[in-house]
Formats: sequence, C-alpha cells, structure tokens
Amino acid sequence: MKRFFAPASIGNFCVGFDSLGAAIAPLDGTLLGDVVSVEAAEQDSFACIGPYAAKLPARAEENLAFQCLVHFREHVATSMPGVKLTLDKRLPIGSGLGSSACSVVATFAALDAFAQTQLSQTQMIELMADFEGKVSGARHYDNITPCYLGGLQLTAELIPDRALSLPSDDNWRLVVAYPGFALNTAAARAVLPQQLATHDAVEFAQRLSAFTLLMAQQQFDKAVTLMKDEIAEPARAPLIEGFDEARQSLPELGALSVSISGAGPTLFALCANEQDAQRCQLWLQQNYLNEHGFSHICRIDRQGTREIKEGE
Repeated sequence: MKRFFAPASIGNFCVGFDSLGAAIAPLDGTLLGDVVSVEAAEQDSFACIGPYAAKLPARAEENLAFQCLVHFREHVATSMPGVKLTLDKRLPIGSGLGSSACSVVATFAALDAFAQTQLSQTQMIELMADFEGKVSGARHYDNITPCYLGGLQLTAELIPDRALSLPSDDNWRLVVAYPGFALNTAAARAVLPQQLATHDAVEFAQRLSAFTLLMAQQQFDKAVTLMKDEIAEPARAPLIEGFDEARQSLPELGALSVSISGAGPTLFALCANEQDAQRCQLWLQQNYLNEHGFSHICRIDRQGTREIKEGE
C-alpha cells in the first residue's frame, strides 16, 4: 500500500494573486489536509471516508480523486493493475485552504509511487493543475505547487519547473481560521475586477516583485510591510461575514498582516511569534467562527506532500 498526505495551503498569500502560495502545518501536529491510500486489488474501486466525506458526491464517478485515477490509468500507467483508492477527506470544501488541490495532489502522488511511473516535477504539477481546475474553473498553481512541494512558492506556467521556492522566517506563526461556512471558488472569482487600471497593475507588479526579492534576501521584516492585497480582497471581503472586523481588530493583538486565504472564507493572520498568534486565535475563536469552524496556529510546512505510515 502507498499512503500519501497532502497539506492545506494558503493561496495568493496576500500579495501574490494566483502566483504565490504557502503550505501550512499546525503546530500541534494535526494533519491538516487530505490522505489518499492506494493498494492492489482485483479491479478498481473507490472509497471516500473522513470528517468531510459526506460533503462530496456519493457517486465515485463524480469524485475528483476517482476522476484522477481514471485519467492516470488511461493516459499515464495503462498497464497498472487494479487498485483500491481511498480518500480520507480531512478538509472542508470551499474553505479557501486548497481542499480540491489536496485531493488531487495526494491522489496523483500516491498513484505515481504505486505505479512507479516517476513523472517529473513539471509533469506532476501540470497533471495536478488540470484536475484542480475542474473544480475552481481555471488552472491555479498557487495551491497545487506549495501543496505538492511544500514551503512558500512563487508559481505559474511561465516559471521554470512551474515553481520557485522562497525562504521564509522560521519564527512566523500563521493563524488560520475557517469560519464554518463554504464559499464557492467560482463565485469568489466572479466578483473580481475584469480589468485593472495601469496604475494598479504597475503597483501590483512592484509590490509582488519587491516582496519576493526581499524574501529571497531574507529581509523578512521589510517584506511583511508590503503585504497588502488591493486586487482580490476588496472584492471578496463583502462575501465573508466578519472579515472586515477581524482585519481591523487583529493587528491590535499583534498580527503583522491579515488577509484572505485563497478565495476564502478562511482568513490568515501572520504573527511574529506564538504569543501573538495565541491572542489572535482566541479572538477569532470568540468572534469569527461558528459551531462548524476551526482554527489552527501553523508554521509553513517545508515538506509538502509525503508518504505516511498507517495510523498517522
């Protein structure tokens, strides 16, 4: 059996709309992401388990992970024997934490290891982006690439090998808070501006390029001062109840930056240390989450997708 875990991720990472993403790992060791197992069987079968399995289609043919299996068998490993594919769905859909990316990445990573196809990094990322795009309506690398490779990734189709890894501050703590309601990714994209004024486009390019260069130079304090989203956040904030209040309140508790994770409704607060993160998390638990929500204090996950042992 091959059993793989793919971590949750923060798309856009505030300054890098559709181009920057970070894999995250809770400090308490929780596996925040999806787990996929593949084992030999007489014929292909599929099972979906886990806390969020009931939110996915009941028919295997409609499940993204099973669709990945069908494609992999037809186009990548045509001689692969029958398999039993099991998706342990541990992330809510429409959360803004790369839920669909987790399912796709974990599935293809497990299948590639099981079939010993040894696809290249670019081949894997392209394969994954194709299928994640079926859910979100377009091929977004900013969840796929960090989920697969780990770390903070500058990623796009035009970038060599689809990804450039950026260093980040080991002391950073990211408080992620899923409020407990879903926000459809396609709907969140529909409210985005269709055009940008030249001034806004130039400012976005300056902000992202300066941020990535400062991160590469490990000038993390200066980089954080540039973390502002003037493209997606103004359009999406009205769709997320409580976000504006959180954005105003959390900096007073120590947050260096507060922004939307991916398309939302999860938000993340970047903090310099764990003490500030704990204060921010407490406020979010009391003011942002409903009974279905959750929050975690995280670090950036350097490992990305990896094989795990039974029972983890």
